[in-house]
Amino acid sequence: MNDRLKALIDFYNKDPKDSFVIYGIALEYMSLNNYTKAEEFFNNLLTNDPDYVAGYMQYAQMKTNINEINKSKELYKKGIQVAKKVGDNRSAKEMEEFLDELE
Repeated sequence: MNDRLKALIDFYNKDPKDSFVIYGIALEYMSLNNYTKAEEFFNNLLTNDPDYVAGYMQYAQMKTNINEINKSKELYKKGIQVAKKVGDNRSAKEMEEFLDELE
């Protein structure tokens, strides 16, 4: 475990509902190729904060990278819906482009 991950987990232990910290932990595990732990934190994030648009995009990209294309497509589709709902048209368009590449 690197220093950044240790620090993020310390923050998480102080406030386990902080979406930004949960997202950071998921990304850090993803960068360490610990996809099981990354998925655990992405699921935590999107369960507790279903409007966290960036979570869908990064989680879908991780699934693409590990060749779980159907799950990636599901995440992009849900992320596009959420992004449009919250008015994040830039992220919606970006995810639509990623989804088009998969189909």
